Amino acid sequence: MTFARTRLLTITTGLALTIAGCTSSSPSEGGATSDPPARTSEATCNAGAAPKFGAKPSAFDAPVDIDPTGALVAQVSEPALDSATPPSPGYKVAALKVQARVATNGVFAVHPESFVLADRAGNRCAQPATNSLSNPLAATQVDESKAATGSVAFIVPAEANLSDYTVYYLQGRGSNTAVAAWSGSGTAPSAQAMTTCSSNKSGISLTGAKDQDFGKPFTAGDSDISLTITPQQPTTRDLAPGQAQPNDVSGVQVQVKVSAKGSAGFIERNQLQLLDDKGNLCRYNELGSDGENLSSDLVEPDKEKTYSVVFWTPKGSTVAGWKLLYVPEPTAKKATASWTLKPATPSSSPSSSSTSSSSTGSAPASSAPASSGTSSTSR
Repeated sequence: MTFARTRLLTITTGLALTIAGCTSSSPSEGGATSDPPARTSEATCNAGAAPKFGAKPSAFDAPVDIDPTGALVAQVSEPALDSATPPSPGYKVAALKVQARVATNGVFAVHPESFVLADRAGNRCAQPATNSLSNPLAATQVDESKAATGSVAFIVPAEANLSDYTVYYLQGRGSNTAVAAWSGSGTAPSAQAMTTCSSNKSGISLTGAKDQDFGKPFTAGDSDISLTITPQQPTTRDLAPGQAQPNDVSGVQVQVKVSAKGSAGFIERNQLQLLDDKGNLCRYNELGSDGENLSSDLVEPDKEKTYSVVFWTPKGSTVAGWKLLYVPEPTAKKATASWTLKPATPSSSPSSSSTSSSSTGSAPASSAPASSGTSSTSR
């Protein structure tokens, strides 16, 4: 399968780029007075109605999917008044810090006009014709290795309480519907410990498969013609941003030694599958992640080759144990061999616990928040 590299988000350009002003109570038309009339209502923005949004907003700074596939994530700060010169008296410039990044794979367009600020009365705040903030967000493309960061400027009443304002993200030219929103009363995602490499249960049968520790050889065949496979214990591997893997995963690398006897032996990438300790299949790129060197190969008789295969686990996950499966054919649903790294067993004695940990090893863990999404080349 091939991943479509270029997917441009449609951007919203319907926002007014000039100041639409603010509304407030008007002074009485009586005789002249030396004191300004008192306001009878709170000043509001007046650049149109806020977009429609059918869900509860997220908290400021929370990462939120802004693409239906979950491939693009944005975070916005609570807007704050800035010292930039306002266009006219009675107004101020509000700065909204923004970051948009690719969580999985793809190329996307991000435009400052896709972000909308609205007051608590549901009125949009205009963006100035020129963004004079120190780090203005420009229209740009983002991919696995490049994020968009910057600030978006809005014109707000000088006395605005920005903690009551809501930020929206629009998708679609001229759209009046938001796909994401943030506010001071929004909810932050709860931190959940991830202890699996996926939610996909393995459909491969282990009945009759020989199970042993990593580092032990398994031989398929007979005394004349055989293939011997010896995998080493899984280790973690950092995966650089790129097309070979999504941005929301870390690598679990397994070194595998393969030798043949009596005849050339065949080995193929899909004959090796990795499960976590809960029986879930770990995803991987059939075309090869960074660090892999096995697609399919023939091992000459009486020769040994060493291959590296890489599986994926969500960033931030902590998997306690692993099981590597070997199937005789790439599409087979019954394994003939497996190798298991069991979770470390807690011990009441510190010394015995240390001994247990050093002898069994601990499963590799990753470190960064996880996000949803898939790669079209993964299994």
